[in-house]
Amino acid sequence: MLMALETWGVLGIGQLVGLGLEGTLAEAELVERFFNKMDRDDYELGVARRIHALESAGYIHGHAFLRQPKAFTLSARGFAELSDEPRERQADVRYEVSEALIRHDLKLSAVGLVLTEIHRQPARREHPQIVWVKSGGRQHFSRYNAADLVIDTPEPKAIEVELTQKSRRRYEGIFDAYRRRPRTGAVLYLTGWPGGAAMILKNAREQRAPFIYACALDEFRRTAGRCVFRGAVESRTVVLAGADADPAGATR
Repeated sequence: MLMALETWGVLGIGQLVGLGLEGTLAEAELVERFFNKMDRDDYELGVARRIHALESAGYIHGHAFLRQPKAFTLSARGFAELSDEPRERQADVRYEVSEALIRHDLKLSAVGLVLTEIHRQPARREHPQIVWVKSGGRQHFSRYNAADLVIDTPEPKAIEVELTQKSRRRYEGIFDAYRRRPRTGAVLYLTGWPGGAAMILKNAREQRAPFIYACALDEFRRTAGRCVFRGAVESRTVVLAGADADPAGATR
């Protein structure tokens, strides 16, 4: 549980219960836990008491919300438990979690958990990067904004979990930023509103971004990550997991 919190930053109680019950649940039930669904009986399980014990001992911080089940982040003590190296600064500790952002954070963690825990994909969260680039005959530092998730394969794939629609101008800027990123084979959008995938692909075609693919987040959840991402180029698809995908993820 501590290692998962270090990887994903924040997890809901249902997601931690899923990790604690992994190996005992059917796949469909595990996916629902990873999407932070809780049954009333789950609170009586030993794994729920283990989570409470970790919080009481100071290894994790609990965060309560008005419209969202409790979520947890790793404390300084939790980070120290995972590393033999002394930590002079605790920059990674999240003492506050915004209620405005928690829904997106937990959906992002859900996608990551399905990919890593069920399909053993090398997925991770990404942080903004400063890289040395050459343009116009000159070299300079450039800042690359972070994708929600990255799958580290020979042709890395970025994943964007998009719960609300952005403006056309905003997508134009995002797609242009991905054009300038090194080593990103495809950008996969998981959308959380009706018709979202079609809208993303429409923008990608208008803005000549053939590296964009999209699928509904509900479809990803229903298929346990075995969904088909449709491409801006209509003949292209991406499958990350399932009978048609190799271990690194397949682009067709």
